[in-house]
Amino acid sequence: MLNTERLCIGCMNDNGGEKLCPICGYDGSAQNPADTLPARFLIKDRYFIGRVLKKTGEAVVYIGWDTATDTVINIKEYFPLGCAHRNPDKTVSIVGGKEYAFNEGLLEFAEINKSIMGAELPSVAPVTDTFEENGTVYAITVNIPGITLADFLEKNGGTLKWEQARALFLPVIDTVKRMNDLGVIHRGISDETVIVGRDGKLYITDYSIKKLRMTNEDIECQLYSGFSAVEQYGFTDMTDGNYTDVYGLCATLFRVLIGIVPPEAVSRLQNDSMTIPSHFAEELPRHVLAALANGLQVLPQNRTKDVEVFKNELVYGEINDQNTSAANAGNKAKGNAKPQKNKGGSAKYAVISSLCTALVFIIIAAILVSTVFKDEIFKNNDKGNTDNQVSVDAPVVSNIGDVEPGAEVTDKLYSVPNFKGKYYSEILENEAYEMFEFVITDKSFSNDYPKGTVCTQSVAAGSEVKRDTEIEVVISLGPSEIKIANLRGLTEDEAKLELLKQGFLYENIEVLEKYDEDKAPGIVLSQEPEYGNSVSTDVAVKIYINSYEGEETDEYPYGGIFY
Repeated sequence: MLNTERLCIGCMNDNGGEKLCPICGYDGSAQNPADTLPARFLIKDRYFIGRVLKKTGEAVVYIGWDTATDTVINIKEYFPLGCAHRNPDKTVSIVGGKEYAFNEGLLEFAEINKSIMGAELPSVAPVTDTFEENGTVYAITVNIPGITLADFLEKNGGTLKWEQARALFLPVIDTVKRMNDLGVIHRGISDETVIVGRDGKLYITDYSIKKLRMTNEDIECQLYSGFSAVEQYGFTDMTDGNYTDVYGLCATLFRVLIGIVPPEAVSRLQNDSMTIPSHFAEELPRHVLAALANGLQVLPQNRTKDVEVFKNELVYGEINDQNTSAANAGNKAKGNAKPQKNKGGSAKYAVISSLCTALVFIIIAAILVSTVFKDEIFKNNDKGNTDNQVSVDAPVVSNIGDVEPGAEVTDKLYSVPNFKGKYYSEILENEAYEMFEFVITDKSFSNDYPKGTVCTQSVAAGSEVKRDTEIEVVISLGPSEIKIANLRGLTEDEAKLELLKQGFLYENIEVLEKYDEDKAPGIVLSQEPEYGNSVSTDVAVKIYINSYEGEETDEYPYGGIFY
Protein backbone atom coordinates (compact mmCIF):
# COMPACT_ATOMS: atom_id res chain seq x y z
CA MET A 1 0.00 0.00 0.00
CA LEU A 2 1.34 3.39 -1.00
CA ASN A 3 2.16 5.81 1.81
CA THR A 4 -0.69 8.35 1.51
CA GLU A 5 1.50 11.05 3.07
CA ARG A 6 3.28 11.19 -0.29
CA LEU A 7 0.06 11.91 -2.20
CA CYS A 8 -0.99 15.31 -3.46
CA ILE A 9 -4.59 15.81 -2.31
CA GLY A 10 -5.24 17.89 -5.42
CA CYS A 11 -4.40 15.29 -8.09
CA MET A 12 -3.58 12.11 -6.08
CA ASN A 13 -0.19 11.75 -7.72
CA ASP A 14 2.81 10.66 -5.69
CA ASN A 15 4.79 13.89 -5.44
CA GLY A 16 7.06 12.71 -2.63
CA GLY A 17 5.05 14.63 -0.01
CA GLU A 18 5.83 18.07 -1.45
CA LYS A 19 3.60 20.84 -0.03
CA LEU A 20 3.24 22.59 -3.38
CA CYS A 21 2.61 19.87 -5.95
CA PRO A 22 5.06 20.09 -8.89
CA ILE A 23 2.61 18.08 -11.01
CA CYS A 24 -0.67 20.02 -10.63
CA GLY A 25 0.38 23.08 -8.62
CA TYR A 26 -2.10 22.41 -5.79
CA ASP A 27 -1.23 23.81 -2.37
CA GLY A 28 -1.36 20.89 0.05
CA SER A 29 -2.10 23.21 2.97
CA ALA A 30 -5.43 24.31 1.45
CA GLN A 31 -8.57 23.24 3.31
CA ASN A 32 -11.80 21.79 1.95
CA PRO A 33 -14.98 23.88 2.58
CA ALA A 34 -16.33 23.71 6.13
CA ASP A 35 -19.47 21.72 5.24
CA THR A 36 -17.48 18.99 3.45
CA LEU A 37 -15.19 16.19 4.62
CA PRO A 38 -11.62 17.33 5.33
CA ALA A 39 -8.74 16.24 3.12
CA ARG A 40 -7.00 13.03 4.24
CA PHE A 41 -10.18 11.83 5.99
CA LEU A 42 -10.69 8.06 5.63
CA ILE A 43 -14.08 6.45 4.96
CA LYS A 44 -14.89 2.74 5.13
CA ASP A 45 -11.29 2.32 6.39
CA ARG A 46 -10.28 2.34 2.77
CA TYR A 47 -11.07 5.49 0.79
CA PHE A 48 -8.83 8.50 1.30
CA ILE A 49 -10.48 11.92 0.78
CA GLY A 50 -8.76 14.56 -1.40
CA ARG A 51 -9.87 18.01 -2.47
CA VAL A 52 -13.46 18.87 -3.41
CA LEU A 53 -13.99 18.65 -7.18
CA LYS A 54 -17.54 20.01 -7.22
CA LYS A 55 -20.62 20.63 -5.11
CA THR A 56 -24.11 20.23 -6.54
CA GLY A 57 -27.49 20.53 -4.91
CA GLU A 58 -27.40 16.77 -4.47
CA ALA A 59 -23.85 15.80 -3.55
CA VAL A 60 -20.23 16.65 -2.87
CA VAL A 61 -17.69 15.07 -5.23
CA TYR A 62 -14.10 14.56 -4.05
CA ILE A 63 -11.02 13.22 -5.74
CA GLY A 64 -9.80 10.29 -3.68
CA TRP A 65 -7.47 7.34 -3.32
CA ASP A 66 -8.38 3.69 -2.92
CA THR A 67 -5.83 2.34 -0.44
CA ALA A 68 -6.78 -1.26 -1.26
CA THR A 69 -5.97 -0.99 -4.97
CA ASP A 70 -3.67 2.06 -4.96
CA THR A 71 -5.71 3.85 -7.61
CA VAL A 72 -7.16 7.34 -8.07
CA ILE A 73 -10.95 7.46 -7.66
CA ASN A 74 -13.82 9.90 -7.38
CA ILE A 75 -15.94 9.85 -4.23
CA LYS A 76 -19.53 11.10 -4.44
CA GLU A 77 -21.20 11.86 -1.10
CA TYR A 78 -24.97 12.32 -0.91
CA PHE A 79 -25.39 15.74 0.73
CA PRO A 80 -28.52 17.55 -0.54
CA LEU A 81 -28.33 21.29 0.05
CA GLY A 82 -31.14 22.53 2.23
CA CYS A 83 -31.74 19.07 3.66
CA ALA A 84 -28.37 18.04 5.13
CA HIS A 85 -26.12 19.37 7.90
CA ARG A 86 -22.48 18.49 8.63
CA ASN A 87 -21.82 17.63 12.28
CA PRO A 88 -18.50 18.31 14.09
CA ASP A 89 -17.68 14.58 13.95
CA LYS A 90 -18.12 14.76 10.12
CA THR A 91 -21.34 12.72 10.12
CA VAL A 92 -24.42 13.99 8.28
CA SER A 93 -27.73 14.85 9.96
CA ILE A 94 -31.07 15.84 8.43
CA VAL A 95 -32.40 19.39 8.68
CA GLY A 96 -35.65 19.48 10.66
CA GLY A 97 -38.75 19.14 8.48
CA LYS A 98 -36.76 17.78 5.52
CA GLU A 99 -36.72 14.14 6.57
CA TYR A 100 -38.94 12.88 3.75
CA ALA A 101 -37.08 14.78 1.01
CA PHE A 102 -33.68 13.64 2.36
CA ASN A 103 -34.60 9.97 2.68
CA GLU A 104 -36.44 9.87 -0.65
CA GLY A 105 -33.38 11.29 -2.39
CA LEU A 106 -31.01 9.00 -0.49
CA LEU A 107 -32.83 5.89 -1.71
CA GLU A 108 -32.88 7.18 -5.29
CA PHE A 109 -29.18 8.12 -5.10
CA ALA A 110 -28.32 4.60 -3.95
CA GLU A 111 -30.49 2.97 -6.64
CA ILE A 112 -29.01 5.05 -9.47
CA ASN A 113 -25.46 4.16 -8.51
CA LYS A 114 -26.33 0.49 -8.03
CA SER A 115 -27.85 0.52 -11.52
CA ILE A 116 -24.63 1.94 -12.97
CA MET A 117 -22.53 -0.53 -10.99
CA GLY A 118 -24.50 -3.47 -12.38
CA ALA A 119 -24.55 -2.39 -16.02
CA GLU A 120 -22.02 -2.23 -18.85
CA LEU A 121 -22.11 1.39 -19.97
CA PRO A 122 -19.44 2.54 -22.44
CA SER A 123 -19.84 6.25 -21.73
CA VAL A 124 -20.25 6.41 -17.94
CA ALA A 125 -17.46 6.20 -15.38
CA PRO A 126 -17.99 2.80 -13.72
CA VAL A 127 -19.26 2.77 -10.13
CA THR A 128 -17.07 0.34 -8.19
CA ASP A 129 -18.64 0.59 -4.73
CA THR A 130 -21.60 2.13 -2.93
CA PHE A 131 -22.21 2.02 0.81
CA GLU A 132 -23.81 3.78 3.78
CA GLU A 133 -21.67 5.53 6.36
CA ASN A 134 -21.70 8.72 8.45
CA GLY A 135 -25.48 9.00 8.09
CA THR A 136 -25.40 9.19 4.29
CA VAL A 137 -24.52 7.19 1.16
CA TYR A 138 -21.31 7.20 -0.88
CA ALA A 139 -20.59 6.10 -4.44
CA ILE A 140 -17.05 5.31 -5.58
CA THR A 141 -16.36 5.78 -9.29
CA VAL A 142 -13.41 5.39 -11.61
CA ASN A 143 -11.56 8.68 -12.06
CA ILE A 144 -11.50 9.64 -15.75
CA PRO A 145 -9.19 12.60 -16.44
CA GLY A 146 -10.60 15.01 -18.99
CA ILE A 147 -12.25 18.36 -19.64
CA THR A 148 -15.85 19.36 -20.19
CA LEU A 149 -17.20 19.26 -23.71
CA ALA A 150 -17.76 23.03 -23.43
CA ASP A 151 -14.07 23.64 -22.67
CA PHE A 152 -13.01 21.20 -25.37
CA LEU A 153 -15.06 23.02 -28.02
CA GLU A 154 -13.76 26.38 -26.87
CA LYS A 155 -10.20 25.18 -27.33
CA ASN A 156 -10.88 23.46 -30.67
CA GLY A 157 -12.64 25.92 -32.92
CA GLY A 158 -16.13 25.85 -31.40
CA THR A 159 -17.69 23.10 -33.54
CA LEU A 160 -17.11 19.61 -34.88
CA LYS A 161 -17.94 18.13 -38.26
CA TRP A 162 -20.78 15.60 -38.36
CA GLU A 163 -18.33 12.82 -39.23
CA GLN A 164 -16.38 13.58 -36.04
CA ALA A 165 -19.43 14.06 -33.84
CA ARG A 166 -21.09 10.89 -35.10
CA ALA A 167 -18.25 8.65 -33.93
CA LEU A 168 -18.09 10.42 -30.57
CA PHE A 169 -21.82 10.53 -29.83
CA LEU A 170 -22.96 7.04 -30.81
CA PRO A 171 -21.60 5.40 -27.60
CA VAL A 172 -23.15 8.27 -25.58
CA ILE A 173 -26.54 7.75 -27.22
CA ASP A 174 -26.36 3.99 -26.59
CA THR A 175 -25.45 4.62 -22.95
CA VAL A 176 -28.38 6.98 -22.38
CA LYS A 177 -30.73 4.43 -23.95
CA ARG A 178 -29.45 1.67 -21.65
CA MET A 179 -29.89 3.88 -18.60
CA ASN A 180 -33.42 4.80 -19.71
CA ASP A 181 -34.16 1.09 -20.11
CA LEU A 182 -33.07 0.66 -16.48
CA GLY A 183 -35.54 3.36 -15.48
CA VAL A 184 -32.91 6.07 -14.92
CA ILE A 185 -33.33 9.48 -16.61
CA HIS A 186 -30.38 11.88 -16.57
CA ARG A 187 -32.31 15.17 -17.05
CA GLY A 188 -29.07 17.16 -17.23
CA ILE A 189 -27.25 16.17 -20.43
CA SER A 190 -25.31 19.25 -21.55
CA ASP A 191 -21.89 20.45 -22.64
CA GLU A 192 -21.02 20.77 -18.93
CA THR A 193 -21.99 17.23 -17.91
CA VAL A 194 -20.35 15.51 -20.88
CA ILE A 195 -16.57 15.33 -20.62
CA VAL A 196 -13.90 14.53 -23.18
CA GLY A 197 -11.52 11.99 -21.64
CA ARG A 198 -7.82 11.80 -22.33
CA ASP A 199 -8.60 8.64 -24.29
CA GLY A 200 -10.56 10.75 -26.78
CA LYS A 201 -13.97 9.35 -25.74
CA LEU A 202 -17.02 11.17 -24.42
CA TYR A 203 -18.34 10.34 -20.95
CA ILE A 204 -21.61 11.37 -19.31
CA THR A 205 -21.25 12.56 -15.73
CA ASP A 206 -23.64 13.64 -12.98
CA TYR A 207 -26.43 11.10 -13.09
CA SER A 208 -28.50 12.48 -10.23
CA ILE A 209 -31.77 12.28 -8.33
CA LYS A 210 -34.90 13.70 -9.94
CA LYS A 211 -35.34 16.59 -7.52
CA LEU A 212 -31.98 18.05 -8.53
CA ARG A 213 -33.13 18.45 -12.14
CA MET A 214 -36.73 19.57 -11.60
CA THR A 215 -37.85 22.90 -10.17
CA ASN A 216 -38.78 22.20 -6.54
CA GLU A 217 -38.54 23.69 -3.06
CA ASP A 218 -36.80 20.84 -1.23
CA ILE A 219 -33.24 21.12 -2.54
CA GLU A 220 -31.31 23.54 -4.71
CA CYS A 221 -32.08 22.43 -8.26
CA GLN A 222 -29.51 22.39 -11.06
CA LEU A 223 -30.87 23.11 -14.55
CA TYR A 224 -28.80 23.92 -17.63
CA SER A 225 -30.18 26.79 -19.68
CA GLY A 226 -30.66 25.79 -23.30
CA PHE A 227 -30.22 22.09 -22.51
CA SER A 228 -33.03 21.50 -19.98
CA ALA A 229 -36.48 20.66 -21.39
CA VAL A 230 -39.55 22.75 -20.63
CA GLU A 231 -41.11 20.02 -18.45
CA GLN A 232 -38.26 20.48 -15.96
CA TYR A 233 -39.31 24.05 -15.14
CA GLY A 234 -42.31 23.28 -12.95
CA PHE A 235 -45.22 23.32 -15.38
CA THR A 236 -47.71 21.13 -13.52
CA ASP A 237 -49.31 19.60 -16.61
CA MET A 238 -46.00 18.40 -18.07
CA THR A 239 -44.22 15.30 -16.78
CA ASP A 240 -40.68 14.23 -17.54
CA GLY A 241 -39.77 11.03 -19.35
CA ASN A 242 -37.24 9.47 -21.71
CA TYR A 243 -38.01 12.30 -24.14
CA THR A 244 -36.44 14.66 -21.58
CA ASP A 245 -33.06 13.04 -22.25
CA VAL A 246 -33.75 13.20 -26.00
CA TYR A 247 -34.02 16.98 -25.64
CA GLY A 248 -30.72 17.15 -23.72
CA LEU A 249 -28.92 14.99 -26.27
CA CYS A 250 -30.26 17.05 -29.18
CA ALA A 251 -29.37 20.36 -27.53
CA THR A 252 -25.84 19.11 -26.82
CA LEU A 253 -25.38 17.82 -30.37
CA PHE A 254 -26.81 21.10 -31.70
CA ARG A 255 -24.18 22.95 -29.66
CA VAL A 256 -21.43 20.71 -31.08
CA LEU A 257 -22.50 20.96 -34.72
CA ILE A 258 -23.78 24.55 -34.90
CA GLY A 259 -21.59 26.19 -32.27
CA ILE A 260 -24.38 27.84 -30.25
CA VAL A 261 -26.60 26.83 -27.35
CA PRO A 262 -30.33 26.62 -28.19
CA PRO A 263 -32.57 29.26 -26.55
CA GLU A 264 -33.95 28.40 -23.11
CA ALA A 265 -36.92 26.05 -23.41
CA VAL A 266 -39.28 28.29 -21.41
CA SER A 267 -38.61 31.27 -23.67
CA ARG A 268 -39.40 29.10 -26.70
CA LEU A 269 -42.97 28.63 -25.44
CA GLN A 270 -43.59 32.29 -26.27
CA ASN A 271 -41.24 32.84 -29.20
CA ASP A 272 -40.06 29.63 -30.80
CA SER A 273 -37.76 30.79 -33.55
CA MET A 274 -34.52 28.96 -34.23
CA THR A 275 -32.38 29.59 -37.28
CA ILE A 276 -28.98 28.26 -38.30
CA PRO A 277 -26.27 29.69 -40.56
CA SER A 278 -26.74 28.63 -44.16
CA HIS A 279 -23.39 26.87 -44.49
CA PHE A 280 -24.32 24.50 -41.65
CA ALA A 281 -27.66 23.73 -43.29
CA GLU A 282 -25.85 22.99 -46.53
CA GLU A 283 -23.10 20.84 -44.97
CA LEU A 284 -25.13 18.75 -42.54
CA PRO A 285 -27.05 15.72 -43.84
CA ARG A 286 -30.77 16.38 -44.01
CA HIS A 287 -31.60 13.40 -41.80
CA VAL A 288 -29.37 14.89 -39.07
CA LEU A 289 -31.22 18.22 -39.27
CA ALA A 290 -34.56 16.42 -39.22
CA ALA A 291 -33.57 14.33 -36.17
CA LEU A 292 -32.51 17.47 -34.30
CA ALA A 293 -35.73 19.25 -35.29
CA ASN A 294 -37.85 16.39 -33.95
CA GLY A 295 -35.83 16.05 -30.74
CA LEU A 296 -35.83 19.78 -29.96
CA GLN A 297 -39.60 20.17 -30.06
CA VAL A 298 -40.62 22.26 -27.05
CA LEU A 299 -43.72 20.33 -26.01
CA PRO A 300 -43.10 16.74 -24.88
CA GLN A 301 -46.05 15.36 -26.86
CA ASN A 302 -44.51 16.68 -30.09
CA ARG A 303 -41.00 15.52 -29.36
CA THR A 304 -39.20 12.30 -30.32
CA LYS A 305 -40.49 9.85 -27.74
CA ASP A 306 -37.30 8.01 -26.79
CA VAL A 307 -33.59 7.66 -27.49
CA GLU A 308 -33.90 4.61 -29.73
CA VAL A 309 -36.20 6.48 -32.12
CA PHE A 310 -33.84 9.47 -32.04
CA LYS A 311 -30.86 7.26 -32.90
CA ASN A 312 -32.70 5.68 -35.82
CA GLU A 313 -33.57 9.12 -37.17
CA LEU A 314 -30.10 10.56 -36.58
CA VAL A 315 -28.00 7.70 -37.91
CA TYR A 316 -30.21 5.77 -40.32
CA GLY A 317 -32.73 8.39 -41.41
CA GLU A 318 -35.68 6.28 -40.20
CA ILE A 319 -38.46 8.75 -39.43
CA ASN A 320 -41.10 7.38 -37.06
CA ASP A 321 -44.62 7.87 -38.44
CA GLN A 322 -46.16 8.32 -35.00
CA ASN A 323 -43.62 10.96 -34.10
CA THR A 324 -44.30 12.88 -37.30
CA SER A 325 -48.07 12.64 -36.85
CA ALA A 326 -47.90 13.81 -33.26
CA ALA A 327 -45.76 16.75 -34.24
CA ASN A 328 -48.18 17.73 -37.01
CA ALA A 329 -51.10 17.54 -34.62
CA GLY A 330 -49.21 19.63 -32.07
CA ASN A 331 -48.43 22.28 -34.65
CA LYS A 332 -52.09 22.57 -35.65
CA ALA A 333 -53.26 22.71 -32.05
CA LYS A 334 -50.87 25.52 -31.17
CA GLY A 335 -52.30 27.62 -33.95
CA ASN A 336 -49.20 29.75 -34.36
CA ALA A 337 -47.43 27.91 -37.13
CA LYS A 338 -46.72 30.01 -40.18
CA PRO A 339 -48.37 28.88 -43.44
CA GLN A 340 -46.24 27.11 -45.98
CA LYS A 341 -45.28 29.26 -48.93
CA ASN A 342 -45.23 26.34 -51.33
CA LYS A 343 -45.16 22.58 -51.38
CA GLY A 344 -41.71 21.32 -50.51
CA GLY A 345 -40.70 24.66 -48.92
CA SER A 346 -38.91 25.30 -45.67
CA ALA A 347 -41.58 23.52 -43.62
CA LYS A 348 -40.70 20.16 -45.16
CA TYR A 349 -37.50 18.23 -45.42
CA ALA A 350 -36.72 14.71 -46.48
CA VAL A 351 -34.28 12.22 -45.02
CA ILE A 352 -32.59 9.15 -46.38
CA SER A 353 -34.28 5.81 -45.87
CA SER A 354 -32.64 2.61 -44.70
CA LEU A 355 -33.10 0.04 -47.46
CA CYS A 356 -32.54 -3.66 -48.16
CA THR A 357 -30.75 -5.50 -45.33
CA ALA A 358 -28.50 -4.57 -42.44
CA LEU A 359 -25.48 -5.10 -44.67
CA VAL A 360 -26.50 -3.06 -47.73
CA PHE A 361 -27.49 0.62 -47.78
CA ILE A 362 -28.54 2.93 -50.60
CA ILE A 363 -26.31 6.01 -50.36
CA ILE A 364 -28.01 8.91 -52.09
CA ALA A 365 -27.69 12.34 -50.51
CA ALA A 366 -30.45 13.85 -52.63
CA ILE A 367 -33.12 11.19 -52.06
CA LEU A 368 -34.83 11.79 -48.74
CA VAL A 369 -37.75 10.46 -46.73
CA SER A 370 -40.75 12.84 -46.57
CA THR A 371 -41.29 14.36 -43.17
CA VAL A 372 -42.44 17.62 -41.69
CA PHE A 373 -39.46 19.80 -40.82
CA LYS A 374 -41.12 21.59 -37.96
CA ASP A 375 -42.19 25.22 -38.40
CA GLU A 376 -40.88 26.00 -34.93
CA ILE A 377 -37.32 24.89 -35.67
CA PHE A 378 -34.78 26.00 -38.28
CA LYS A 379 -37.47 28.05 -40.07
CA ASN A 380 -37.07 31.00 -42.42
CA ASN A 381 -37.32 34.44 -40.90
CA ASP A 382 -40.15 36.21 -42.77
CA LYS A 383 -38.65 39.59 -41.87
CA GLY A 384 -35.69 38.83 -44.07
CA ASN A 385 -32.76 36.49 -43.93
CA THR A 386 -29.10 37.40 -43.98
CA ASP A 387 -26.40 35.48 -45.79
CA ASN A 388 -25.17 33.87 -42.61
CA GLN A 389 -28.50 32.95 -41.02
CA VAL A 390 -31.06 31.31 -43.30
CA SER A 391 -32.90 28.05 -43.67
CA VAL A 392 -32.33 25.89 -46.73
CA ASP A 393 -35.01 24.07 -48.69
CA ALA A 394 -34.55 20.40 -49.52
CA PRO A 395 -36.02 18.19 -52.25
CA VAL A 396 -39.09 16.09 -51.49
CA VAL A 397 -40.03 12.65 -52.76
CA SER A 398 -43.56 11.27 -52.90
CA ASN A 399 -42.98 7.94 -51.18
CA ILE A 400 -40.74 6.77 -48.40
CA GLY A 401 -37.87 4.77 -49.84
CA ASP A 402 -38.05 6.14 -53.38
CA VAL A 403 -34.68 5.62 -55.02
CA GLU A 404 -33.22 7.75 -57.74
CA PRO A 405 -32.50 5.80 -60.96
CA GLY A 406 -28.86 4.84 -61.26
CA ALA A 407 -28.25 4.91 -57.50
CA GLU A 408 -25.31 2.79 -56.43
CA VAL A 409 -25.48 0.05 -53.83
CA THR A 410 -22.46 0.14 -51.54
CA ASP A 411 -21.10 -1.93 -48.70
CA LYS A 412 -21.89 -0.97 -45.14
CA LEU A 413 -19.29 1.49 -43.85
CA TYR A 414 -17.73 1.54 -40.41
CA SER A 415 -16.44 4.60 -38.59
CA VAL A 416 -12.77 4.24 -37.61
CA PRO A 417 -12.20 4.99 -33.90
CA ASN A 418 -9.24 6.90 -32.54
CA PHE A 419 -6.84 4.11 -31.59
CA LYS A 420 -4.07 6.46 -30.45
CA GLY A 421 -3.27 5.95 -26.79
CA LYS A 422 -4.99 2.56 -26.64
CA TYR A 423 -2.94 -0.50 -25.74
CA TYR A 424 -2.48 -2.66 -28.84
CA SER A 425 -3.21 -5.86 -26.91
CA GLU A 426 -6.57 -4.45 -25.76
CA ILE A 427 -7.47 -3.40 -29.31
CA LEU A 428 -6.95 -6.96 -30.58
CA GLU A 429 -9.09 -8.40 -27.77
CA ASN A 430 -11.94 -5.93 -28.26
CA GLU A 431 -14.75 -7.46 -30.34
CA ALA A 432 -15.97 -3.97 -31.26
CA TYR A 433 -12.92 -3.64 -33.56
CA GLU A 434 -13.17 -7.04 -35.25
CA MET A 435 -14.21 -5.42 -38.57
CA PHE A 436 -10.73 -3.89 -38.96
CA GLU A 437 -7.40 -5.52 -39.84
CA PHE A 438 -4.35 -4.25 -37.94
CA VAL A 439 -0.72 -4.36 -39.08
CA ILE A 440 2.22 -3.14 -36.97
CA THR A 441 4.57 -1.28 -39.31
CA ASP A 442 7.00 0.17 -36.77
CA LYS A 443 7.81 0.85 -33.13
CA SER A 444 9.14 4.19 -31.96
CA PHE A 445 9.83 6.24 -28.86
CA SER A 446 7.10 8.70 -27.91
CA ASN A 447 6.78 11.28 -25.17
CA ASP A 448 3.01 11.48 -25.69
CA TYR A 449 1.94 7.83 -25.57
CA PRO A 450 2.73 5.12 -22.97
CA LYS A 451 4.76 2.08 -23.91
CA GLY A 452 2.68 -0.52 -25.76
CA THR A 453 0.03 1.91 -27.02
CA VAL A 454 -0.70 3.01 -30.57
CA CYS A 455 0.94 6.33 -31.40
CA THR A 456 0.00 6.64 -35.09
CA GLN A 457 -2.60 5.04 -37.35
CA SER A 458 -2.74 5.05 -41.14
CA VAL A 459 -6.50 5.67 -41.38
CA ALA A 460 -7.70 8.82 -39.62
CA ALA A 461 -10.25 8.55 -36.82
CA GLY A 462 -13.76 9.24 -38.07
CA SER A 463 -13.09 7.89 -41.56
CA GLU A 464 -15.82 5.66 -43.02
CA VAL A 465 -14.32 2.42 -44.37
CA LYS A 466 -15.40 -1.02 -45.55
CA ARG A 467 -15.13 -4.13 -43.41
CA ASP A 468 -11.65 -5.72 -43.21
CA THR A 469 -9.92 -2.45 -44.12
CA GLU A 470 -6.24 -2.69 -43.18
CA ILE A 471 -5.06 -0.13 -40.64
CA GLU A 472 -1.32 0.27 -40.19
CA VAL A 473 -0.22 1.27 -36.69
CA VAL A 474 3.01 2.32 -35.00
CA ILE A 475 3.49 1.12 -31.41
CA SER A 476 5.02 3.38 -28.79
CA LEU A 477 8.15 2.31 -26.94
CA GLY A 478 7.46 5.04 -24.40
CA PRO A 479 9.62 8.11 -23.87
CA SER A 480 13.27 7.81 -24.89
CA GLU A 481 14.03 9.45 -21.56
CA ILE A 482 11.86 9.89 -18.49
CA LYS A 483 12.22 11.67 -15.18
CA ILE A 484 12.95 8.96 -12.63
CA ALA A 485 10.53 8.80 -9.70
CA ASN A 486 11.32 9.67 -6.09
CA LEU A 487 11.85 6.29 -4.40
CA ARG A 488 13.02 7.49 -1.00
CA GLY A 489 10.75 6.38 1.83
CA LEU A 490 9.27 3.47 -0.15
CA THR A 491 9.71 -0.18 0.72
CA GLU A 492 11.74 -2.37 -1.62
CA ASP A 493 8.61 -3.81 -3.28
CA GLU A 494 7.00 -0.39 -3.65
CA ALA A 495 10.16 1.03 -5.22
CA LYS A 496 10.44 -1.84 -7.70
CA LEU A 497 6.79 -1.49 -8.64
CA GLU A 498 7.21 2.24 -9.23
CA LEU A 499 10.20 1.63 -11.50
CA LEU A 500 8.36 -1.07 -13.43
CA LYS A 501 5.42 1.28 -13.93
CA GLN A 502 7.81 3.80 -15.44
CA GLY A 503 9.13 1.19 -17.89
CA PHE A 504 12.47 0.24 -16.32
CA LEU A 505 13.59 -3.36 -16.80
CA TYR A 506 13.35 -5.63 -13.77
CA GLU A 507 16.78 -7.15 -14.42
CA ASN A 508 18.31 -3.65 -14.34
CA ILE A 509 17.09 -2.92 -10.81
CA GLU A 510 19.86 -3.58 -8.24
CA VAL A 511 19.06 -3.64 -4.52
CA LEU A 512 21.86 -2.69 -2.10
CA GLU A 513 21.96 -2.16 1.65
CA LYS A 514 22.71 0.95 3.62
CA TYR A 515 22.51 1.49 7.39
CA ASP A 516 20.77 4.43 9.10
CA GLU A 517 19.31 3.95 12.57
CA ASP A 518 17.57 7.34 12.35
CA LYS A 519 15.35 6.11 9.52
CA ALA A 520 12.64 3.47 9.44
CA PRO A 521 13.83 -0.09 8.77
CA GLY A 522 13.44 -1.50 5.26
CA ILE A 523 12.84 1.75 3.38
CA VAL A 524 14.77 3.24 0.46
CA LEU A 525 17.41 5.67 1.76
CA SER A 526 18.82 6.75 -1.59
CA GLN A 527 18.85 5.90 -5.26
CA GLU A 528 20.99 6.08 -8.39
CA PRO A 529 20.15 7.84 -10.67
CA GLU A 530 18.77 10.42 -8.27
CA TYR A 531 15.17 11.60 -8.25
CA GLY A 532 14.39 14.06 -11.05
CA ASN A 533 17.13 12.99 -13.45
CA SER A 534 16.01 12.29 -17.02
CA VAL A 535 17.31 8.89 -18.09
CA SER A 536 16.62 6.10 -20.56
CA THR A 537 14.45 3.28 -19.22
CA ASP A 538 17.11 0.72 -20.11
CA VAL A 539 19.72 2.09 -17.66
CA ALA A 540 20.65 0.29 -14.44
CA VAL A 541 18.98 1.63 -11.29
CA LYS A 542 20.36 1.14 -7.80
CA ILE A 543 18.17 1.42 -4.70
CA TYR A 544 19.68 1.45 -1.21
CA ILE A 545 17.51 -0.21 1.44
CA ASN A 546 17.95 0.57 5.13
CA SER A 547 19.41 -2.54 6.76
CA TYR A 548 18.68 -1.19 10.25
CA GLU A 549 16.19 -3.62 11.86
CA GLY A 550 15.03 -1.48 14.76
CA GLU A 551 15.47 -1.93 18.47
CA GLU A 552 14.13 -5.00 20.29
CA THR A 553 12.87 -4.78 23.88
CA ASP A 554 12.95 -7.50 26.53
CA GLU A 555 9.19 -7.14 27.08
CA TYR A 556 8.22 -7.70 23.43
CA PRO A 557 11.13 -9.46 21.75
CA TYR A 558 9.10 -10.13 18.59
CA GLY A 559 7.98 -6.60 17.79
CA GLY A 560 5.04 -6.58 20.20
CA ILE A 561 3.30 -9.73 18.90
CA PHE A 562 2.44 -12.38 21.47
CA TYR A 563 2.90 -16.07 20.68
